[in-house]
Amino acid sequence: MSNEEQIQKLQKRVIAINNISPSFCTAKWLQTTLYLQNGYTHSCHHPAPHKISLEELAENPLALFNGAHRKEQRTMMKNGIRPPECEYCWKIEDLGKDYFSDRHYKSADDFGWHRFPEIVKKNPDQDVYPAYLEVSFSNACNFKCVYCSPEISSKWLEEIKQHGPYPTFRGNHNLDWLEQTGRYPISVTQPNPYVDAFWKVLPDALPKLRVFRITGGEPLMSKETWRLFEFLKNNPQPKLELAINSNLCVPQQLIDQFVDNINALKGCVKKIDVYTSLESIGAQAEYARYGLDYASWQKNIRNVLDRTDSTVSIMTTVNILSMPTFVDFIEQIMQLRKEYNTDFAHNRIPLSINYLRWPPHLSVKLLPNGMRQDYAKTILTSCESWIKYYRKEKFARLYLEEWDQIKRFCDWLQQDESLTNEHQDFVSYVGELDRRRGTDFATVFPEYADLLKEWNA
Repeated sequence: MSNEEQIQKLQKRVIAINNISPSFCTAKWLQTTLYLQNGYTHSCHHPAPHKISLEELAENPLALFNGAHRKEQRTMMKNGIRPPECEYCWKIEDLGKDYFSDRHYKSADDFGWHRFPEIVKKNPDQDVYPAYLEVSFSNACNFKCVYCSPEISSKWLEEIKQHGPYPTFRGNHNLDWLEQTGRYPISVTQPNPYVDAFWKVLPDALPKLRVFRITGGEPLMSKETWRLFEFLKNNPQPKLELAINSNLCVPQQLIDQFVDNINALKGCVKKIDVYTSLESIGAQAEYARYGLDYASWQKNIRNVLDRTDSTVSIMTTVNILSMPTFVDFIEQIMQLRKEYNTDFAHNRIPLSINYLRWPPHLSVKLLPNGMRQDYAKTILTSCESWIKYYRKEKFARLYLEEWDQIKRFCDWLQQDESLTNEHQDFVSYVGELDRRRGTDFATVFPEYADLLKEWNA
């Protein structure tokens, strides 16, 4: 099916979705992300995670996927009410009828479309097994990405224990707050009722899954990831698409072990996809994702592409630190596609464009309106040139759904006034980053050096 035909299929499915209600989204039924290190969950990656009730879980392990909070949101959606936690999609849809939101993409995706009639008929209070499951087993991680936190990264947890919280109004990584809200990660040496419940429901849940995604932390640093690989080897699931997130900058021994397992699982599952994250290049990428070695990241992408038949999908969280080299980043993706794509129908390096909303002091909306307008024009001009292909003999192009995501990001980028009330927090944050890590923001980001002085005045 061509890219254009896929868009036509999406358009037809969106009509069916909106006919149920203008706020209906099957992700509230069929998609679940579990953070087993602290018992938090959400239905897709946009709404803020909420706590899984241990009381509900003790009575019914399926509360991992069907808690009272989620059932309440399902009822709202069936009744045409927009759940506030899904504002990411509402903002995109309010840009105009020509824009697809992730409510459309997720509901229309093949992983769950075969169950669309079932979900339409179900009472929102009924338990269901997901079709798409994403699991974080622990917060073990060797990175300290600027927008991440101790509940997701053990390296962040170590830093905050040593230096304390950051001097910002929001997103300061206060460990007392994590304790009070139940977000503090459970140590891998302690009993974990959420992990126990997961292994209890897995045998029954697995046959109903079409996509199973392992995230983190850094999944390759968790023993549960390797346990899952062995479980799947012994319990093959021919309809299951397995996806594994990785920063691809762990020790080489783990990369080699990972590649060996990808190849060993061939035939046990339908396919295996690798996901990694970045949105800038070089020293600026290494500053934003502290712990990253950009050259090693590039090498290991090629390592996976060369030694397996998997895809390597690139996820972005576009933030203020991404903007100076974002176009260069897109060019790097196109270079990989020229090297590894052998036709336009099978893209081995997919790309998704998401913008950062939290913490607000890292949003692109901090930038002055004129600078945001300039960045948007540059991005659109560069990306538009990739909609078809670079050269006839090289299968590199920007796919239509990616172009749609980039256009909606650039439209959002140019809207509204700048977040000037976050300027001081940004200055305080990068100043403290530099003090703790021995970095120099103004040297790494000369494009922002004058802004930094102005905002600190």
